[in-house]
Amino acid sequence: MTRAAIGLALFAGMLIAAACATTPGGTARPEPVPRARGAIVRVQVKDGNALVIRDVPLEAYVAGSALSEVHPEAADGAAEAMFEVQAVLARSYALTNLGRHAKDGFDFCATTHCQLYQPERWATSRWAGTARAAAQQTAGRILWFAGAPARAVFHADCGGRTSAAAAVWGGVAPAYLAGRTDDGPAACAHAAWTYEVRPEALRAALDGDPRTAVGATLDAVEVAGRDAAGRAEQIVLRGARTFVVRGEVFRDAVTRALGAKSLRSTRFSITRTGGAFVFSGTGFGHGVGLCQAGALARLKAGATPDEVLKYYFPGAEVHTTKH
Repeated sequence: MTRAAIGLALFAGMLIAAACATTPGGTARPEPVPRARGAIVRVQVKDGNALVIRDVPLEAYVAGSALSEVHPEAADGAAEAMFEVQAVLARSYALTNLGRHAKDGFDFCATTHCQLYQPERWATSRWAGTARAAAQQTAGRILWFAGAPARAVFHADCGGRTSAAAAVWGGVAPAYLAGRTDDGPAACAHAAWTYEVRPEALRAALDGDPRTAVGATLDAVEVAGRDAAGRAEQIVLRGARTFVVRGEVFRDAVTRALGAKSLRSTRFSITRTGGAFVFSGTGFGHGVGLCQAGALARLKAGATPDEVLKYYFPGAEVHTTKH
């Protein structure tokens, strides 16, 4: 059975098996991922200083991921609608990425490598009830394209325009992961940022990743090409080694070492000031798929969750299973 078929089987099973799902438990040792588990997904989470694997009902995972990924400033109808948008994304992501960490004995990690999933937020977040309600309100709803669940990727802030997946990650991408201008009510929803770093700190960060290791010196970082959204698609690193890397690879290496809020996106320009590298940009995240900042602005202006999803995933539909 293919992974897509497994995901569809899981989706069908979730509608009838959620009420009799097993109680979540944990184990510190990876185990083989079963190929059919009804409405259960396996998630690796932190328990104190240990990493453990929990069996989580799919809809609990959907609600928990939405709660972890959405942080509205005000309690209003737009915030509630944003949780509904995120619940559809979380459910769609789970079905298209089931078994992403199969070799390690689970389906999903709890970090941005998959989707954030922070169970502790159930006890600390004022949005816990809203997230549960959003999962219930959207039960059975997923993003759908050409007869199968769609890859529902998202990010915090596109900076004004999303990018085509192929431009950011390479390869061949589905048509619905095309770039969109975040215009209309979302035009002013985006944040600018600046990050300054000393050459020795940036060189150490780059040398910490074999994909970007420049060696003993770092002389220059240059944008060699941009995509249609203005993101740095290709970057030249000049040092003891000189070579070209994809922009998102560069950002990944830097943020792993210097934190997620160092290079918030690849939609940046680079200057040298006082010996330091200064990155000035807009947005936060990889820039593909749904832009959370723009989505919330559209919801505040009166758009429905389905309209928002269709805008950021052109050609895709919000699909509800019949049962």
